[in-house]
This record gives sequence, C-alpha cells and structure tokens, in this order.
Amino acid sequence: MTEPALVPFTPGPQGRLPAEFARRHREEPLGPVRLPSGDSAIMAVRYEDVVTILSDPRFTRELNYPGAPRMVSGMDVSSDPEQMLNMDPPRHTRLRRLLSGTFTPRQITAWRPRVRTIANELIDGMLAQQGPVDVVEALAFPLPIQVICDIMGVEGIDTERVRGWSDDLLSTAALTPDQRIESAFAFAVYMAELITAHRAAPGDGLIAALIQARDEDGNDRLNDDELTRIAMTLVAAGHETTASVLSRGLLRLLEPRERYEALVESPAMVEHAVEELLRMEVPGDAGLPRVAKEDVELSCGVVRKGQAVLSPPLAANHDPEVFPDPQEYRPGREGTGHIAFGRGAHYCLGANLARMELQEALSALVERLPDLALVTPAADVPWTTGHLVRRPERLLVRTRA
Repeated sequence: MTEPALVPFTPGPQGRLPAEFARRHREEPLGPVRLPSGDSAIMAVRYEDVVTILSDPRFTRELNYPGAPRMVSGMDVSSDPEQMLNMDPPRHTRLRRLLSGTFTPRQITAWRPRVRTIANELIDGMLAQQGPVDVVEALAFPLPIQVICDIMGVEGIDTERVRGWSDDLLSTAALTPDQRIESAFAFAVYMAELITAHRAAPGDGLIAALIQARDEDGNDRLNDDELTRIAMTLVAAGHETTASVLSRGLLRLLEPRERYEALVESPAMVEHAVEELLRMEVPGDAGLPRVAKEDVELSCGVVRKGQAVLSPPLAANHDPEVFPDPQEYRPGREGTGHIAFGRGAHYCLGANLARMELQEALSALVERLPDLALVTPAADVPWTTGHLVRRPERLLVRTRA
C-alpha cells in the first residue's frame, strides 16, 4: 500500500503550485496525508469544502487532548492552547472582540502614508547599492517588520532575532522539539519585556491600545499572558506572510517580465495584481489541522468524528471549478474571491493591513523602479525548505536598465 503523501508537498518548478494539488483536484479531493510530525490526516482541496471546514463550528482547533494531531513534533505555532489560532468560540470570540478596534478600515487608511514612506526609504537604499540587489533582504522583509513595529509603537526592536524566532516556530525540520521550545520561550520573554516597558511609559501605538483594550462594559481586559501571545502573533504573522507573498509575487511579476511592465504602464492595476498574487501565492501549502467533532459530510466525502483534516486555502484558490485556468496569472478576475486570509472565526485579523502593505510596496516599485528585472532566471532562484512557509531565499534584481 502506498504511503500517504507528506505535507508540505513537493513544489513545482520555480516554486510553483505542487503538482499534487492538481492531481487531488482531479482524482482525490478528500484524501490521506502524512504530517511532518508523522501523524495522519486527510486533506480537502475543493473550494467549497475548504470554506466549510474553515467556517463550520463542527471542526475544532482546540487540539489539547492526548494524542491530538500535530503538524510537527514538540512545540510549534499550533500547539499552544492559549494562542488565538488554537481556540474555538467562546474563548476565541472574547479575544477577537477585544481586538476588534485594532485594524479598522479607518486606521488602515491612516497608516497608508507611513507605509508608502517606509517603502520609498527602502527603495532609496536599493538604488544606493552597486550591482545586484537581493530584494528579499532589501524590501520584502524590512517593509512589514518596520510597519508592524511602527504600528505597535516599538522602537529599536531586534528584527534579526524576531525573524529567527519566527522561522523557528514555522520550521518543520531544522530544529529539535527542545530547540523549538527554547526559541518560543525566548521570543515570549522578549515580547513580555516590551509590554512591561510600555506599561511604564505608555505610547500611542498598538501595544498601548492593547494594554488599554476593554470590552463594551469596560470590565474585561487582556491579561499579561494574553498580551504577550497576541504581541508575538502580530509581530511574527505581521511580517512573515506579507514578506513571503511579496517575495513570491515579485518573482511571478518579473518572469515573464511583461507582467511587471503592464503595471508600470497602468499603475491603477496594482490592486487587481495584489488580489491575484494573494490568490496564487499564499505561502503556506497545508494550513493547520482541525478535527471533526462529529461526522461531517462534504461535497467530496465524509470527515469522521475525531478525524484530523487539512483545508489549505492555496488548494481552494486553485480549484479549477471556481478559478478557470487557476495557474494562470489573470489580474482582475471576476467571480468568486480568493480565501488567502481564511474564512470564518479565524479570518486573518491583519488582512486589510497586509493587503495595504502589498499595494503600497508594489505601487512604489513600479513608480520608482520601472526597469526592475531579475538578474538570474527564475529557475535558478533558491527556495526555502523545511518550513511551513515557502518563499525565495533570495531574489537578485537589477534596479536600472
């Protein structure tokens, strides 16, 4: 008997969609997989079924019982029962309600000029370099890190250590369980110290707002452990996924380069381009496991009570029944929208911020660097391995013709 495929799947050429997804769409829309931890699960790939799993309360993220499935062995982002992403309502609802005022459309609009300024400052740095520039290190990562630190009201944050801790939490192969626990603890201590400093000298950033957050009656508030975990999540998720989508997206736009040239000619298309890149370039191939609390019938079969199931948005965003020719880049697609930010109770809290950052970064690039081009072919670009999030390790570009 053939052993179930290991997730994350082997990517296609140049980091493109794993061929396994296309096979499953055709032949096995609900089939077995093996997690990096060695645990067993099934995976749904149809758009309709992924949305159901992400939204239906019959699937739980509270996997705190003995023998619960884990993505990796030992501590990882999915194993802390006090993290929001590992909670179901009503515990999750309480935290979500306390955070509801942190990323409103009005606040996103107010932050937009500052994001554009940061993007332009980083592009100035790119132009000052002689020879090829690694756009991953020069723009894709510094931009969201600076933005989230700016928004949180944190000055002088150790970005290199934060990036290292985030990488450790998302690693599937590089660390032992003890090393992963040690890294998570160091990250938590660091963020707790930042929060303590803000209590002593309150500012006007997001950390100060979280410290002051109350429910409608003014009785409920975030405790210190909750503040620390939320701050960790905002810093880690607030830069890793945005940086990965920007890195992956730039690679797709620069080969074939006609895609980038089209945006230089029509900058108003940037918003459409961002939505299509979000659909195509969600950096996580697997998503986090959920467990059925009862038998649930999907369009492609039944998930049995107690069974672990993966519902990757990347698979749903490439469902050919919803997105014709899903591997083709088509900005301005009509019809059903992508689910890069998830659905249901766990819809990404920072979705509007991430979308705005990508828009501003790409707008600044096509305005300031109309001749931006890859130095080496896309086939030669190295990609990360042993990680839940896949992206180019480096992306060398030239900034001038």
